[in-house]
Amino acid sequence: MDWKKVMNDVNRNVGTTYETSMETVLDRLGLEHRKSTMDVVLPMLGVFGAGIAVGASLGLLFAPKRGNELRDELRHSLEDLRERSTEKINEVSRKTKENAEGALSQDTDSSAVRS
Repeated sequence: MDWKKVMNDVNRNVGTTYETSMETVLDRLGLEHRKSTMDVVLPMLGVFGAGIAVGASLGLLFAPKRGNELRDELRHSLEDLRERSTEKINEVSRKTKENAEGALSQDTDSSAVRS
């Protein structure tokens, strides 16, 4: 009997039957894989960034300006943004319409040439 061949067969069968990854072994032992530093630092940086954003927003809202002045500024900024976006939408709509009309005229010209 060749023991080396028997052991190779057993290893091959066990290797295909059971998962032998590190996470599986640790899970079966009731342990957990050690987290890397980046697994801990990245979520902390995300929370820190969200805190900065919330703090900046609250700082703007509670600025030393009077409330009605700040609201007027915000209102004017939003109105300007709305006007600019409306202008852009109209411009894109106009260009799209021109392109569609140009494509239609080319199609009718080419169909007239074929006839």
